[in-house]
Amino acid sequence: MILLYIPRPSGKVTTRSFRIDTEWEKAISEIAKEKGISTSALIEQICCDYVLFHQWVEKFDSIIFSSNTIMPIINTLTVDQLEKIAEEAAVQTFRESYLSRGHVLNFDTVRFQIVDQMARYANWFTVVEHDNERHYFYIQHRYGEKWSVFVEKYLITLVTRFSDLGATSERVGRNIVLRLAQRD
Repeated sequence: MILLYIPRPSGKVTTRSFRIDTEWEKAISEIAKEKGISTSALIEQICCDYVLFHQWVEKFDSIIFSSNTIMPIINTLTVDQLEKIAEEAAVQTFRESYLSRGHVLNFDTVRFQIVDQMARYANWFTVVEHDNERHYFYIQHRYGEKWSVFVEKYLITLVTRFSDLGATSERVGRNIVLRLAQRD
């Protein structure tokens, strides 16, 4: 089954009973304690993370790299090469990820891609969302200017080629301001 929507919490709960090895239960309880949340809240978070991200890692044969692995590759490429790769990757992501799930790129799915998929799960950057007259995302990372080149081109391509949104960006070192607006 492929989820064709982005689930959002309803506020309703259901109770489930399941078996878990005692070692996993100890580990989950310890992690929950360290986070200052209940074991139940952590298990709900784990389920959410699987539905929103990890199942797609499995389905699309994603490879997850540490920054220590990917940054030496990024840093050997020229700016032109990075921009070309970012554009091709954005196109492929849209075709494989969004079209296969039945999603269109609108404001909600673009926001989900930036805030949840790229920032929260994939750790590409941190992001602060501002909802002023003109909606924008303030993106920061610690991976260097070439990573900013890649991220900026990827996002601009994804948004402007496949959504009904317009996008502009401003890049300063390791910071990117991405503004979204409805196209006229």
